[in-house]
Amino acid sequence: MRPTRRGAGVLGIAVGATVVSTRFGQPGLAAIAAPLFVAFLGAAVQVSLSGLPTVERSSLRRGFAGESRTLELTATGSGIARLTDQRAEAVGGPATARCSLPATLSFEVPYERRGEHELGPVEVTVTDSLGLVVTSGTVDATDTVLVFPPVSRLGGPEAFLRAFTPDSEARETFDRLREYTPGDSLRDIHWKSSAKRDDLFVTEFDDDSEDRELLVAGRAKPGHADAMAAAAATVAVGALRSGFAVELAVPGGTVPAGYGDRQQTRLLEALARTGGGRSDREGEADILVSATDGGVVVHVDGRTESFDDLTAGRENPLVSEVGA
Repeated sequence: MRPTRRGAGVLGIAVGATVVSTRFGQPGLAAIAAPLFVAFLGAAVQVSLSGLPTVERSSLRRGFAGESRTLELTATGSGIARLTDQRAEAVGGPATARCSLPATLSFEVPYERRGEHELGPVEVTVTDSLGLVVTSGTVDATDTVLVFPPVSRLGGPEAFLRAFTPDSEARETFDRLREYTPGDSLRDIHWKSSAKRDDLFVTEFDDDSEDRELLVAGRAKPGHADAMAAAAATVAVGALRSGFAVELAVPGGTVPAGYGDRQQTRLLEALARTGGGRSDREGEADILVSATDGGVVVHVDGRTESFDDLTAGRENPLVSEVGA
């Protein structure tokens, strides 16, 4: 506990008035000094009795990079307080607010980067109502929040099958002819039918994708783990939505094959936490996502595609459409 600059000024005036009154016999100055001493003493007692407030924080729901959440800090005590919530830069960095206690403060927390990020502690300074005395300290109100990598659109199950399914597995039984759409492989064009109808038609094949598993693996050079995680998350979520059981192998962890929303959450959790490096299972992968200085590429069945090309022209990342 210490005097503020205002408090130091008040205390200085009171001491000066007392000294002058004593030395030069000016009782009027003593009458001025007394209330100042009383005010300073009252402020010191108020701050001493109130001490640091208790602080409770609301839990932040996890989400995707690019989203934001509202955080509440509830401070219980008395006096005027300034609270600084120490947060990782990836979730907006430290935020400060001033209030009269007790109070509940709301902060908007931006999820700027994926990962598991620290929230807190809270640095607090408390002054009396006159602003004469201040005390400060740190309140251990901490938590963590998990931020998933962003997930981009791939254009639905058919687009996923065209882009990411190994050709040898996607061509089993003839299904039907349909009109050509941009992105279809030229080798699927049925030239005989196209010549007869003066338009391009492509051949579709039956496949047993609902009974198949895909192993998605990721690797990243140092400094490129975020890009790898975002691409792998897009591929993995696209595979789940296309009816595949997805297994994931990334630096630092694996997720066994599975279906559904719970599996999607497991995959996103692993990708939120993964770092740079290589997976020891990338040689077995059906789809390998690789992030280097040159960008992110996807390796499928001997083919290599730029991830930016695969998602070009799509809408914004579907942070609000992917349940977790």
